[in-house]
Amino acid sequence: MKHKISSLIATSVVLLSACGGGGDENTPPPEAKVSLQLQSTNLSLSAHQGDALKVAISGNWSGTNLGTQKVYLKLYDEANKYIVPAVSAPLSGNGFTLETVLNYTLPVGEYAPKLSVLACKDANCATPYSGSAAVVNLQLQVAKVPEWQTHQANAAHTGYVPVWLSTSNFTKLWEWNRGPSDEPIGGINAPVAGNGTVYVSTDVYHGDARVLALDELTGVERWRVSFGVMPALNPPAINDSTLFVATSGHSDTKVWAIDRADGKLKFQSNFLSQWGNYLAPTVYDDKVYQTGGYYGGFTYAFNVADGVEAWSQSAGTSWGMDTPAVDDKQIYVHNGIELTILDKDSGDKLSSISDPFGNTDYSYHGAPVLGSEGRVIAFSGGAFSGRASSNAEHYEDRVISGFDSVNQKHLWTSRFSYRTFFALANGVIYAGKNNPVALDAIDEKTGEVLWSWVAPSTDDTAFHRNVVVTNNLLFVSTNANVYAVDIASQQKVWSHNEPGTITLSDNRILLIATGARESDGRLLAFDLRNK
Repeated sequence: MKHKISSLIATSVVLLSACGGGGDENTPPPEAKVSLQLQSTNLSLSAHQGDALKVAISGNWSGTNLGTQKVYLKLYDEANKYIVPAVSAPLSGNGFTLETVLNYTLPVGEYAPKLSVLACKDANCATPYSGSAAVVNLQLQVAKVPEWQTHQANAAHTGYVPVWLSTSNFTKLWEWNRGPSDEPIGGINAPVAGNGTVYVSTDVYHGDARVLALDELTGVERWRVSFGVMPALNPPAINDSTLFVATSGHSDTKVWAIDRADGKLKFQSNFLSQWGNYLAPTVYDDKVYQTGGYYGGFTYAFNVADGVEAWSQSAGTSWGMDTPAVDDKQIYVHNGIELTILDKDSGDKLSSISDPFGNTDYSYHGAPVLGSEGRVIAFSGGAFSGRASSNAEHYEDRVISGFDSVNQKHLWTSRFSYRTFFALANGVIYAGKNNPVALDAIDEKTGEVLWSWVAPSTDDTAFHRNVVVTNNLLFVSTNANVYAVDIASQQKVWSHNEPGTITLSDNRILLIATGARESDGRLLAFDLRNK
């Protein structure tokens, strides 16, 4: 009897084991969970209209009951209008960084969207891990891109356009030519551009002086203004509504104001000049500032509304080929041997700072450049082009000097001499030198060279014209090519096989007035917009 009972118990144990130890065979496995820990739940970004600005979210993650399941992360906004949605590769390790870009079509404004980070089981994020979402509060400001208004872009003459550019989008749009000319120059001056229009003036020597407005995307002429035969016509400048340009040569020396919309004359204002040529006037708030003087040395301020002369000052400028720099309080001019600072409202001389490497041998061929913390950067000494022309480049390489306008002292002078109109952004000066041939990045505070870039072709034997800088790229011309250089990697990312003067519009249209030392009368346009 004992044996029968033991046998029955043993059989029951076997049967229970086969059934899973008494559990329910329909019980689901434990749920897979993913937890996200973001480095920050708040993100602030400042962009300019048209920027496909990088957005990066970082953090750590952990998972339970994942088994062999993979984990992907999706970054998106609920309105699907502020960023481009992005899904990561399968996660590994404990940390992550998820990257995407802003929607570059956002209009100017301030936004406060919520961005979501979601953990998913598949690359399409069709099946999320429940409860895994994390939220980032984005504070976003999208600003208007400033127009290219005057010599080296702005009243500070920095050559800086605060945009981010993707080199994968560069395409040529059009080519425009001044056409045959019976006067000895036949070129064009450095153009300005804004709000969909390019403005260009003919460079003349007792020739047919004209200003033309061209459609930025097609090169088609919108209007032209002819001044007749003039001794000289200089580069234009613009504010929101008006184009300003100077003719020069004794009785023909005037600042002309022209309506940007239709080319109609608003006013003309006389100033003194002998046979000078000048860079573009500088416009700031309600005044347009023009250098001049019968023997040089003068700065004039005219009201932009009616052309009435507000003041003139005889201290500080050179024979010509110059323009003032302006900020909200002061005017800055350099005559080759000293930097002079004038009161913006009255024109009164406030101070002057001697340039230890300066001279007044020739016209200045340049303008002071305004940096940060009251620093002013400028070429030392004058230069000579050999032409009665406002577009012809000077021959001299010159040292660059840094000044402290607050404490009124000279700070430093560069070790090398440079040719190009330099650019300045974020504390760094970018200038092309020709002995040895290299583009230098120079510390604004100390004048020390931070790094140098050498053009890749043996055809590139010298730097010419001007440097333009954006947030991630700089543009420079050699004798043979125009290059775009990535600032972070210091590598060439684009080139065009013609040299020239460079302008970058608010709509990301790159303009090249071709010619290494003198314009050949042609203007090229390249589309740099995100697409």
